[in-house]
Amino acid sequence: MRILAISPTADSTKVALYENYSPQWVDAQYYDASELNTFTSIMSQEEFRAGRLKGLLDSKGERLNNIQAFVATGGLLHPLEGGTYLINVNMLQDLASAKYGELPSNLGAPLAMRLANMAGSRYAYVVDPPSVDDMAESAHMTGMPEVSRWSIFHALNQRAVAQREAVNLGKKIADCNFIVCHIDDTVSVGAHSGGRVAEVNDISAASGAMSMRQCGDVPPVGLIDLCFSGRFTHEELRTRALWAGGLSAHLGTEDMDEIAARILAGDRKAALCFEAFLHGITKQVGACAAVLRGKVDSIILTGRIVISEFFCTQISQRVNWISPVVAYPGEDDMLALVEGAIRVMLGAENAKTYG
Repeated sequence: MRILAISPTADSTKVALYENYSPQWVDAQYYDASELNTFTSIMSQEEFRAGRLKGLLDSKGERLNNIQAFVATGGLLHPLEGGTYLINVNMLQDLASAKYGELPSNLGAPLAMRLANMAGSRYAYVVDPPSVDDMAESAHMTGMPEVSRWSIFHALNQRAVAQREAVNLGKKIADCNFIVCHIDDTVSVGAHSGGRVAEVNDISAASGAMSMRQCGDVPPVGLIDLCFSGRFTHEELRTRALWAGGLSAHLGTEDMDEIAARILAGDRKAALCFEAFLHGITKQVGACAAVLRGKVDSIILTGRIVISEFFCTQISQRVNWISPVVAYPGEDDMLALVEGAIRVMLGAENAKTYG
């Protein structure tokens, strides 16, 4: 089976062609700000990005009708079960309207469907969109009836590494309990039980542990006072919480190697801030262990920061009393997409319908 995987980001579209599980090539189309600034919204970039992707395929001598399936990262959709979804009209309409929010990944499904139609109505899928929501109704409640907790996280990578760890343990995913920590610019920590994510923090709300760029949980009354202090506009505070907070706000960098070097050189501020970073992740892991009632097969570390042995050693020392800690460094989103498509195409899972 030849499968094309597509992953749009803010300034690029990653693309990879696989023959079953083996990558034939991996590439990316990067766009200048001057090109993207001509568009009024993310979704209006679809035709432009599709044309560039078609040009890339042509340059590699790839014929669309030789590709059996197209699979893409999912965007912000309504809360749904994890799994592989056939792209349909309902999904495309919700993404086009940005009904649930707009991210570059919203372009994944339209691009995959457009190329699939050009290839002669081939299969087109998205796998584990970020709005996967397995949490119980009670887990969504907060002490303020006007505010609910939502499940927006690194669903694609978290569920993919959970599947791989189950295979490595020689067990079925339905029989496993994992705590998965995706550590990157943002941090999501999920309690996986039997293939479902019973608890996870919402990265679209900057909740959970402090990350490289997000503030994480802060005392509510202090935040309310800051909101009405007159020091920041609404948009400035949202940006600070979502993209300009966290460890980088304290240290001026999000390079883990640089932070480690500063700590080893005796930088007290770097050591203090890094300890706060670890403390927040440790608390999230402990909370997930409680949700799983202490029955945890593995704590899985994944994401860009996990490439750092310094980080992995430090966090493992704090949580390995709960269960063994394993690392899946980086984020292999292309392989995760392909694995999701193949599970459906081989009949190991049924494709889900978005409605």
